[in-house]
Parts: sequence; C-alpha cells; structure tokens
Amino acid sequence: MAKISIIGAGNVGATCAYTLLKSNVADIALIDVVEGLAKGKSLDLMQAGAIEGYDKKITGGTDYKDAEGSDIVIITAGLARQPGMSRSDLLGKNAGILKSVLTNITAIVPNAVILVVTNPADAMAQLAYMVTGYSPNRVLGMSGVLDSARYKYFIAQELGVPMASVDGMVIGAHGDSMLPVVSQTRVDGKPLAELLNRDKIDGIINKTKFGGAEIVSYLKTGSAFYAPGAASARMANAILNDKKEILPCSVYAQGQYGLKGIYIGLPARLGRGGAEEIVEVPLSPDETEALGRSVSSAKALLAELTELFADLTNYKNLSQ
Repeated sequence: MAKISIIGAGNVGATCAYTLLKSNVADIALIDVVEGLAKGKSLDLMQAGAIEGYDKKITGGTDYKDAEGSDIVIITAGLARQPGMSRSDLLGKNAGILKSVLTNITAIVPNAVILVVTNPADAMAQLAYMVTGYSPNRVLGMSGVLDSARYKYFIAQELGVPMASVDGMVIGAHGDSMLPVVSQTRVDGKPLAELLNRDKIDGIINKTKFGGAEIVSYLKTGSAFYAPGAASARMANAILNDKKEILPCSVYAQGQYGLKGIYIGLPARLGRGGAEEIVEVPLSPDETEALGRSVSSAKALLAELTELFADLTNYKNLSQ
C-alpha cells in the first residue's frame, strides 16, 4: 500500500496533504514537532473525507517513526518568509531545522524519495543530498512547478485565456534569478513572442520572479501555501504513479546544461525512482547566459550554507 509522509503540519504541509487525499493516491502520515498540531489537522482532514469522497487514511503525530514504510517523504518544516525577507534570510534557521529532520528520518525511510519544499529550496535540496547520502535521483526540491504555475497564471491573465492553454516552464534558482523559458513558451501552440511584445513579456517575467514576495506583502505574517502545497502534491503524484512526467524541479546536475555538482531548477522526468532523468530543452543564447547567472546565485547560497555549517564537509555527498 502506497504511503507518503509529510514533515511539517503548517499551511503548506496541510494543503499538500489535502490535495493528495483528494486524489486518493496514498495513505498519509502528517508529522510535526508541535504537540497536537498534526493530530488535530489529520482528524479534520479525515472528517472532510466524508464530504469530499476520499477514503485514504491520514494519521498525525510527533513521532518520526510514523514515517516508516513511506515511498515519499515531503519536508515542509521550516520558517515562512516575512515581509522584506529574502529566501537567503531563511537559510541558517531552516538549514538547522532541516538537518534535524533528516537526521531523524534517514534510518527510518532508507528507500524513500525525499522531496524538499523548505526554502531556500535549492540549497535545502543540496543539504538533504549531503546529509542523507541518498543517490541524487532520490532527493529533489520543489521549485519550478510552483514558479511555472505563477508564470502561466500571469500569461493567462495578460492574454485573457484559460491557464490550461499555456505551456511554459521556469528553470534556474528558486529566487529572484529564476528563468522563465520564453523561447519555449506556447499559448494554444503559438510562441509567446508572437502574442505579446517584449515589454509585456518582461512585465510577466518580473511578476513571476516576485510572485511569492507579493503574496508575503499582503499576508504580513506568512507566505503562500495553496500553490506550494498543490505543487508538491503534483510532484508526489507523478513520482508515486510512475507517470514519467516532465516537470521543472530542483535536481542535481551532473553535466546537463553544462552544469555539474549543484542543485538547480531543471526539467526532470519524474517516476518511481524520483528524478529519473534531467531533460535538456533548447535555450536561446540569452537564456543560457541567464541560467548561468542563476546558477551563480545558487552557488553563493551554497557557499553560505557550508560556511554556516562547517561539519557539512564531513558528509559523503559533498565532494561528489
């Protein structure tokens, strides 16, 4: 029987759980260090099943052992951004939280796929790879699915078309240097550049890059959770059901796009093995250059991470 564990019962974790339950893909263990939080939300979610029509089981608690037998572990635990905060501002505190989570679950789920949602996503995915010692295909971060959703939304709003008619993706670091791949973006099969002028496209790109920060500015005391929860559930669904679906994720580059040894957002084929293949799509010269700049920003965060946690140099995967 399929099982997914979600570490962190805050808004993102609970939304992810709800989305997964509605798709009836797996039983779920919701785990949080705050006493009663996961238990209360799991009971609420189970009772919603009588209305929504799902029958999969969800349990909630504080014991990491509840994750035993999981096919996928989704980690949402961590602090949310506050107004004026960048993702890098979260680095130290969330790295400490993530290290604690990973130390607790690695022995319990030695064969699971680890999906990191905690921000800053690329650095946290790299940290998970270092700490677990798992093969890189089994450790990935949620970034591009969320960024691409925002990109498609802004395009659809500008053109007045259904979001389903927009085909486009965002790659690169999950932050201000992210790269919407305009050259490969289509609306009802037509290139975006044929439908909008450069100024309009640049406006959409800017909105996409700061889409998360805009939501934070309105919420004041929290950050987005519906779209991140849905994005992580989409990835888990693709992995668990071996869909071989190509989705942009934070994955470990091993020569693709001329990159090596770093987690960064790239298109990946998701299946039971996790990120089973990094798919190379054509990029324009300008996009190739922009991806390089985005990778540089991800490397800067990684350098901060290793400076904050000197013991990371002892982990198996750091030198690979």
